[in-house]
Amino acid sequence: MTDRKLRYLCATDAQQLIARKELSVLEYVTASLDAIDAENGALHAFLEVYRDEALAAARDADNRMARGKISGPLHGLPFAVKDLIDVKGKPTTAQSDVLRHNVAYQDAVVTRQLLDAGAILIGKLTLEEFGIGSPSDVLPWPAARNPWDIECTPGGSSSGCGVALAACHVPLAIGTDTAGSVRNPAAMCGVVGLKPTYDLISRQGVFPLALSLDHVGLMARTANDCALLLNVLKGGFGGPVTASAAHVSDLPLRGLRVGLLAHFYMRDVLASDETRAAIASATRQLVQLGAEFDEVKLSDLQSYRRCGSTLLHVEAYAIHCEALAHTPERYGPRCRDALLKGAAILPSEYAEAQRQQRALADEIDRLLDTSDILMTGVSAETAASLADEEATNKSTNDMRVPFNVTGHPALSFCIGFSSDGMPIGVQLIGRRFQETKLLAVAAAYQGATGWHSEHPSVPFSRRY
Repeated sequence: MTDRKLRYLCATDAQQLIARKELSVLEYVTASLDAIDAENGALHAFLEVYRDEALAAARDADNRMARGKISGPLHGLPFAVKDLIDVKGKPTTAQSDVLRHNVAYQDAVVTRQLLDAGAILIGKLTLEEFGIGSPSDVLPWPAARNPWDIECTPGGSSSGCGVALAACHVPLAIGTDTAGSVRNPAAMCGVVGLKPTYDLISRQGVFPLALSLDHVGLMARTANDCALLLNVLKGGFGGPVTASAAHVSDLPLRGLRVGLLAHFYMRDVLASDETRAAIASATRQLVQLGAEFDEVKLSDLQSYRRCGSTLLHVEAYAIHCEALAHTPERYGPRCRDALLKGAAILPSEYAEAQRQQRALADEIDRLLDTSDILMTGVSAETAASLADEEATNKSTNDMRVPFNVTGHPALSFCIGFSSDGMPIGVQLIGRRFQETKLLAVAAAYQGATGWHSEHPSVPFSRRY
């Protein structure tokens, strides 16, 4: 198998080849590292690459396999983490000059869980500053670029995660999601992004943005690969998961009741014609697989947006207020402006947002009493041009933020491409701790279609 084909292997396929000793971990990891070396100068997905450590870990994994031992359930699988997540002895910069020299003294819980499971850390991934900045900020490191067209945004704030996966630099990535920051790059880059139930996965060692909205998110190219991650990471602080995340593609969809939140993308936010057509096509495909659809309604998106915005800005300002007072010049201008919004919000407004948060969560719980899952859009448009600053920086999280507010699990995956070749995503929402059901639907869809097998061409853009 050529190096170019090796990089395209998803984690579950590579895992099977490694177990049968038809693929060495060193070959697989080297293919990832060589792709990063060749292409990161154009894509800027990685802030740091741990080449020597990764190669040493790969050799150790192969030595263990030769002795009939494995390191754990993720033996030899490469992964990377968003640079809000601590790795012992390495910088955690949040893509900001504020933390340029911040070195982690221990691993984040999620980092340690993956390493203990035998996964091999490749490096740290780019993001938008502190998860609230934008790709046009003047920052110490360049912003990530979408591999489907490097003149376009990859979505944020877990931008490097989406890019590294779509470009097949790694098969597994860990991001964070406070207002859609895993699901947006998943949709923009054509990969899978899972925001689990609030507090299911530990956030210890992850730099916070807004504590009541923050989630650690799982990203991969396939739903089954996301299930591998979920099996290792679930149970950080939350309650029990209702079913194993393994073999999600084996779970049947016949009789699955899907509530379609069409008003989110047909009325509250008017999605593009191509996005609406892709969702309609995905609905028909899921019906063919046995799902049953009913159109359902929640409060309008504006209610969720107001609540989420108040919570986010107050909580983010509380984290950054001291640094903003003493060294405001070290923040990028868009990040600084966004953080300062929290200073103008009254305590009574924050208290009301907390009350609304509970009421909105109850509303979704009631809807999920009669629907097994919900389905709606992720983003109204495909990835915007980086040259269009207004389009790139406008708020596009309206269809994602409701489920940060309520804490329900939400999953984004690719359902097609626009006429100009950019990925389109859809979003599934489930009952608390029923991530497996969402992954099962996505796995069934991916098994019946080929969108997840599409890869961007190299060198990504003729205009670069």
